[in-house]
Amino acid sequence: MSKIASLPQFKQGKSVEAYLDILFRSLGFQIRPTTRDEERALYLGDRLFTQGSRQFFVEYKSGIQTQRTGNIFIETISVDDPHHYKPGWAFTCKADYIIYATIFNGCLLVFRPDDLRNVMDTLKAKFKEVPTSNHQNYGYNTHGLLIPLEWAKKNLAYQVIWLEKRRTR
Repeated sequence: MSKIASLPQFKQGKSVEAYLDILFRSLGFQIRPTTRDEERALYLGDRLFTQGSRQFFVEYKSGIQTQRTGNIFIETISVDDPHHYKPGWAFTCKADYIIYATIFNGCLLVFRPDDLRNVMDTLKAKFKEVPTSNHQNYGYNTHGLLIPLEWAKKNLAYQVIWLEKRRTR
């Protein structure tokens, strides 16, 4: 089992974020973590990318389990507790891009949040929506759509970034 896959969920995400920061800095981007307000209140994502005069916000998502399941997880409900319901990142993200890292599958999927929201009804009709297990999130579940990686690469991603050869589609 790889080092990243054996870490608890939160640490997995942070390890993937560090990997992505290194990768994108090597491609010439300056990267600044967003402030707590930018990330949690404004939903602008995890990072502000700058390259020359161009700036954009990016939300990182990690698909560690994609290698085992063959699916990506598009979160539709973040917290399902009836006292504190919260929609998932598919509905709340206001970043310019979502980078969904399927590192063990050798690629990153780039989504535009508005594009995801525009097809959400179609995705919900086509793919199964499932809850995560209680123990993963300490007493509440998240819910999301299980979408086959190959289908997502061909039909949903704005761009696919291949890690091994760094080619893009």
